[in-house]
Amino acid sequence: MMFSSLGSTYRFLLCLVLVTSFTAVAQDSFNTQKGNVLQLGVDSEVGSIDNFLFENKNEQSTSYIKLATKIFLQTQVEQHLLNVKVQASHLKYQQFSLDDHSDFSINGEYQYKLSDNKALFFNAEMLNRYEYRGTGLSLGNADSLIKGDEKENLSLSSGYLYGSRDSVAQFKIELGVNSNEYKTRRNATKLLDKNNVYIKPSFDYLLSGQSYLATELLYSKLSFNFNSVLDKAKYAALAGLKWHSTEITELAVLLGYQEIRFDENTFADDNAFKWRVNVNWKPLYSTSISFTSGRDFQEANRLTDSYRIVDNHQVEARVSLSDYLQVIATLGYKLEDTVFQNKLTQEDYLFTDFQLKYQRNEWLSLHLRYIYSDLNSTETTLDYQRNSLSIGFSVSI
Repeated sequence: MMFSSLGSTYRFLLCLVLVTSFTAVAQDSFNTQKGNVLQLGVDSEVGSIDNFLFENKNEQSTSYIKLATKIFLQTQVEQHLLNVKVQASHLKYQQFSLDDHSDFSINGEYQYKLSDNKALFFNAEMLNRYEYRGTGLSLGNADSLIKGDEKENLSLSSGYLYGSRDSVAQFKIELGVNSNEYKTRRNATKLLDKNNVYIKPSFDYLLSGQSYLATELLYSKLSFNFNSVLDKAKYAALAGLKWHSTEITELAVLLGYQEIRFDENTFADDNAFKWRVNVNWKPLYSTSISFTSGRDFQEANRLTDSYRIVDNHQVEARVSLSDYLQVIATLGYKLEDTVFQNKLTQEDYLFTDFQLKYQRNEWLSLHLRYIYSDLNSTETTLDYQRNSLSIGFSVSI
């Protein structure tokens, strides 16, 4: 099944589904938010960026203003749970008006509970995102474009859930298809148009207390519409333990194997060790810390590369200094090995995000935010450092 062959008919049907259905299905449990819900939110911020184009030298700064809206609507009728989430944002830059842009997303899901611990679900999503100059296809060469690229992602999935958080056994199987394509500079970017069909079963079994043996499998088939040399199949298997004895600590450690096999012999097949770690720790009522880590094969993000081996690590700490004041600090590190036909490059990304949030009342909050990002690459012309500082507010009802 290829999304590109469905054209306008597919887009119409997807939009129809999205408008009528959405629910949040957890990785290994049912949605716990029940009943009818309507939430509206507006976010706004102003700030400055010291290296807007992610340049190695001759950095250029700009100020900006951002306005974002979000809507969450849910309805429940007996065993049926439907909801829809729409988010839109617009950014305007003082010195780079051609980079003014809007992002949009709509997520839709439907859940039908066969019984207390059995359910069928269906998910759909449409994303439109802006890719900044100096990132993605123009990494290290922002001046090659007069404005950034636009990307669209469409996805559908469905599956079956058995079990709940306290069950002896939990089982989930998901089948899905998604499509990714750039909407700009089609003569060049169409080479990265791709469709992915996948199946992902997972099974958890209670060993003792609150310790679960966890297993997960994945098979996906990736096809490029205009670049068949990158067509490939991906296999992955993980096994490990999940532990959530109390609300204080939750832990999941899964280790395994992954492999990719190309349809053609232009690129060599590859395999690698795979892992996924998730830790949530709340030592105090006012403090919570989360840590995630994982390795995965990811797809080409340049016009000439084949695939990437990506290691991701992130830690986040939330500390409530009072009933109204909260500090949120995030530190992330990503290591990418990018495989080309005749070379291998390595890129190290460092990311920090520090927020001071003041909750004025139930519907209004103010924040001060600092973001730092850094890239070190074996191709030194790609290196950059970037800082941004902003202040804003959020309103929710």
